[in-house]
Amino acid sequence: MNTLEKLFGSAAKVKLLRLFLLSPDKVFAAAETTKVLKISKNSATKEIRFLLSVGFIKKAVRKDILTIKKGKKTKTKKIKVAGFMLSPTFPFTLALRSLLVTASPVSREKMLHFFKSRGKIKLVALGGIFSDDLTGGFPSDDSRLDLVVVGALKRAKVENFIKNLESEIGKELNWTLLSSLEFDHRMGMHDKLLRDLFDYPHEFLINKLALD
Repeated sequence: MNTLEKLFGSAAKVKLLRLFLLSPDKVFAAAETTKVLKISKNSATKEIRFLLSVGFIKKAVRKDILTIKKGKKTKTKKIKVAGFMLSPTFPFTLALRSLLVTASPVSREKMLHFFKSRGKIKLVALGGIFSDDLTGGFPSDDSRLDLVVVGALKRAKVENFIKNLESEIGKELNWTLLSSLEFDHRMGMHDKLLRDLFDYPHEFLINKLALD
């Protein structure tokens, strides 16, 4: 258990706090929190009950579309999903966001070790959520890329690593894995997603392409 987990009482509570702070407009069903954060149902239930009691989150409902397959036919049905979201009136949101984002448990060394030990890597660039500590702890635009990897890696291994990162951070990451040719092509076409990452605060863990 790290310092923040000791301070807040449990790893599950810290993960849930981050989840709602980093996605303030999203409604999460209880079952979704256990899947995304890799915490037990009992822990999620206990901590959600506590966060409700102090006014950090509130009950909410979101509209969703359920896909139903019957044989070769596929039907869609509009449904309502009950869940929870960050309360806009909670008085300590900014203070908690600054603390929990700046003190993110995701180690740059851990990420660097993973990517260096697998395949031929040309570039690992961090933006989005990883640059929030450079922008005052405020959540970045959800449409922006958080991670760009350029090189020869097996996608399945990267996906597993990303899932572990997401459970630590408390937020689904926007990321992409590109070959050198794909990256050069998209940069040459002034790809909006890549330009948005490099035009805003970002950092490089690996930069063999000599980018700024």
